[in-house]
This record gives sequence, C-alpha cells and structure tokens, in this order.
Amino acid sequence: MKKPGRNDLCYCGSGKKYKQCHLKIDQEAEQEKRQLEQAAQFLRQDLIEYAQDERWETAVSAALPHYWDNYYDADNGEEMSDYEADRFYDWFMFDYPIPADLLEADDDDDDSEPITRFIQLYYVESYDDLSKPQQKVLESWLDVGAAGGYELVSYEGQLLHLRDFLTGEEVEAYEPTGRGQVEVGEIILTRLVPVGDRLEFSTGAAYLPKDEIGDISDKLAAVKATYLAENPDASHTDFMRLTNHLLVHHALAEAKRVGRPPVDRLDPNRGQVLQKTIQRFSRKMR
Repeated sequence: MKKPGRNDLCYCGSGKKYKQCHLKIDQEAEQEKRQLEQAAQFLRQDLIEYAQDERWETAVSAALPHYWDNYYDADNGEEMSDYEADRFYDWFMFDYPIPADLLEADDDDDDSEPITRFIQLYYVESYDDLSKPQQKVLESWLDVGAAGGYELVSYEGQLLHLRDFLTGEEVEAYEPTGRGQVEVGEIILTRLVPVGDRLEFSTGAAYLPKDEIGDISDKLAAVKATYLAENPDASHTDFMRLTNHLLVHHALAEAKRVGRPPVDRLDPNRGQVLQKTIQRFSRKMR
C-alpha cells in the first residue's frame, strides 16, 4: 500500500487527513521496526562472540568435528572462514547441547525450564544488560526451531517462499539479498528466526543444488521414524537439533563428490572463489 501524503485522506477511511489520524501511529511502528532490526543484528554478532568465550573452549573443541564431519577440529578450527565460523557458532548456540559438566547444580526447587542450550545460558547471563528491543528479540529466539533444510518454492525480490523439506510446512522469509544464487527447487540450509513481524535467516545460509540433494530427505525421514519410535514424546525440533549436522555432512560429501573443496581451508583459491554448495548470503549491516 502506497503511503499517503500528510495532507491526504487517511487510508483507514475516517475522513481525516493522514497527519491528523494514523501518521504518528505509523511513525512509531516504523521506529519500532528499525529498533528490532538493529537489535537482531546486534544479537547475531553478540551470540557469536559469546560462543567464543574461553569457558566453552572444551565444548567448542568437541563440537567442531561433530558439525564439520572432521574437516575442522580443535587443531585447525581457527582456519574456518568468517562465513563458516558464523554458521558453526550459530548452530553451537541454538542447537548444540551444553555438556553436563559446564552446568552448575541448581539447588532451587522451582519449575523453571532447565538450561540445556547455550542460547538459554546467554539469556540468563546477558538479558539484564540488553536494551528493551534486544530483550524482546532474544525472548522470541529462545524457542525457535532448529536449523534445517528449506526448499525454495518461489520468490519475489527479498521475500522467499520456502517449504520445510521434511515436514512440508510452508513459510515466507525475508532475506536482504534475495535468493542469491539459489534456484527454485533447491534446498537452503538455514535457521529461521522472527524479527518483528517477519522471519529472517539467523545467519548466513548454505544451499544444496538440485543435483546434490540426492536422497538426504529419505535418509533423514528414516532416522526420524526410528528416533520417534524410541522417543514418542519428542518433537520435530528435538529431532532436528540432534541430527541437523547430517545436512552439513551431506553437503560436504556432495562437494567432495563433484570435485569442489568441502571447506574453505582446502580451497586453493581461498579468498577468490566461493564454494557453490556453501554459497554465502551476504548480510549487510543495517
């Protein structure tokens, strides 16, 4: 809807001029939208910095080969590109379970949800130091779904119509750079988080070209069926948090199969050519 001029009739049908009716309300809404976008951008970076706290060094060392299928570990993790590090630490914060030895015993007999993921620990330790918009965004991110795979169904500019490739659920997500190099029918590997009234990628995304999707959907569906049979009360999010690293392993294996370096540290042209399967969606500071 085209925004009316100050002296035009308000779009609400009140018969009043826009400046006497909804102008102030719309200005306040736009200001809140900008504040939430800025808050989300801050949190993306702050979560990554929190994940690199020296307290979690042992956990990160264990998580690196688990996520990267041994292409990165404690000895070479510093060789991750910024893009790879962003994706890894996003997964570490949202999906990786906190090792039990890092959790302090809770002597309080309360009904609070147990802390099992690093983003929950970040919330406990950092919430009071955040601005109100940052707190609001963080609250909305605590229980978001796990990173997963989304088929690009269609797109219009920066708005992407996506379908969860396991559940079939369809959603719309906003991405500042649009679809990048992804074609309709290909699989975007990402996490969706709410920012205001829309969904966005939590960090840079990867994607699987059509000829590299293979049977990963069938394999994960079979694993899920077994998992749910053994854990009937578990949710799809529980399952994906436990197994979504297999999507990364699949992408790495496909890159190797077709002759591309699976990770940036193995790319002889590092810094010059981006991998096709691990295509970055550049996220500009807004």
